[in-house]
This record gives sequence, structure tokens and C-alpha cells, in this order.
Amino acid sequence: MKSNPAEFKGIIRKLLEKTRQKRVVWEQGDFKNSFRCSLPSGDAGSFLFSTSYSRGPNFDSEAFITLEMSDQQENVIFTISSNDLPTSPEEEEVSQMIEEIYELARRQALKIEHKIELASTLLDRV
Repeated sequence: MKSNPAEFKGIIRKLLEKTRQKRVVWEQGDFKNSFRCSLPSGDAGSFLFSTSYSRGPNFDSEAFITLEMSDQQENVIFTISSNDLPTSPEEEEVSQMIEEIYELARRQALKIEHKIELASTLLDRV
């Protein structure tokens, strides 16, 4: 089942904006190169967003980033992957948003800025 990028563009845009503002907290997922955030919603339960990076079976094959939204019962609401060869401007926009969400989530969950600062300080002492 292929998701229509236009159908979920609004929620993806909101997730990107809140991620940029650091209003959602991303953490490492269960697998390497995967990250997740949970949005509690009171009586309605919660929603989980997860993003991951993967490659095809051959090293020379395309890499892609996937964004998935699930509900509290782990039912998948949608799954959308970035596309290096989009077929429409809308698909290109969604792909770019997914890629930015992944990079922001990765930097936040892995505390990249803190680790670079620490390494720089340690190098100053060498």
C-alpha cells in the first residue's frame, strides 16, 4: 500500500515545525539509525512517530528515510518514505521534510552538538 504524500503533508509539516522548535523530544529507536518521539494526548491515548534510515540490499542501491505514525495500540496510521527521484513537486516537498525531520531527530537523540563540543574540549587538552 503506497501512501499519497499529499494526504499527510499537513501533519508532517507540523511535526517538522515542532521538531525545529524542540517541542517534541526524540530518542533513539530500537534499531540503529532509527529515532522515535511520542505525543501523549490524554484520553485519546498517544501517537508515536518514528523515522529511520536504511539502504537497499546492495551498497550501491538507493538509501531512503521512512517516517511512520502509529497509535497507542501500535496500529500504523501511515508510512511514507523519502524519494530521491520524486514524480511531483508535492512528493519532493514531502521527501525534503522527511529528510529534515530525520536529521533533526538524529542530532537531538544522539546529542550531536554536545558530543562535538566535548570532543573539541578534549582536543584542546591534547
